[in-house]
Amino acid sequence: MVVAAITFRLRESPRGALVWATDETHVHLLPHVRATWTLRSGRPEIGTPGKNRQVTVFGALEMTTGRWVYRLGRRCAADFIALLEQIRLVAPTGPAIVVICDDDSIHHAHAVTDYLNKHPTMEVLFGGRYSPHDNPVERIWAALKTFIANTAVSWPGRL
Repeated sequence: MVVAAITFRLRESPRGALVWATDETHVHLLPHVRATWTLRSGRPEIGTPGKNRQVTVFGALEMTTGRWVYRLGRRCAADFIALLEQIRLVAPTGPAIVVICDDDSIHHAHAVTDYLNKHPTMEVLFGGRYSPHDNPVERIWAALKTFIANTAVSWPGRL
């Protein structure tokens, strides 16, 4: 039902409207434990030094060109607004900008509503809250997390 409503709204958008899919994920200092092989005789030791710090990564994918923008921040409305502003500045000439995001509470914040009221050519559509199969940005996060898990071992390396 949600996807059908988004499809209907996109068909109503002006010709040349830019459609962006957005999402956010978290990058952690401490690595996630993943499946691995080990000898039967021993159990691998996994070090967990210090506290687990995290940063939120906001990303947006333009659906026709594949253009990608992202920012590092905290999971808050202010950083989501900063991503919306980044999108608006990347594509200032389009007749409309449609941003599709999940139904997370930060996307409904009063500050976000105020921002959208000041920028009438930008519209936010809400997809399902837990439907990663509908959002292409989720595949980017999967690739990012696999890369980080296999290569980056320090906090600066993860950032």
